[in-house]
Amino acid sequence: MIVRETKLLSDIETVLKHPEIYSTITDDNCCPAEYCNFPINDDYQYIGGYVNGEIIAIMVYHKYRDGNKCHVQVLPEHRKEHALQFGEQSLIFRGTQPLYAEIPDLYKNVLDFAFRFGFEVIETRKQDYCKNGKLYDLKILRFKEWDSLET
Repeated sequence: MIVRETKLLSDIETVLKHPEIYSTITDDNCCPAEYCNFPINDDYQYIGGYVNGEIIAIMVYHKYRDGNKCHVQVLPEHRKEHALQFGEQSLIFRGTQPLYAEIPDLYKNVLDFAFRFGFEVIETRKQDYCKNGKLYDLKILRFKEWDSLET
């Protein structure tokens, strides 16, 4: 697998507009995928995972609080074989600022994936995420490594 920054909108959309992924990353207030535009500017960094020249994963970094927030997405058919490797390699691009993630408790598997990489819950926003008309708690996570680096 090759992991590198990309600004190719077609690659970004291949992953983020995949029906299963788009359904997971959006709440009830989001527009349909065909109307969604992903920003390509200095506030966003997209890291692509490529296998045999084809995009199979995207890590998105963007400004958040006192650092950045990340979102990792791997195409369903590549998760078993490549998700862990892509997660590790894409975190190399995280920079030097604190790193956060927001994950609704609806997605226990995504929370477990984040915990595996060293994220911990620092805040819970009660009933702050709405999916299919149902409210869920939203977990705010922080990459633990920063806490040990600051001491």
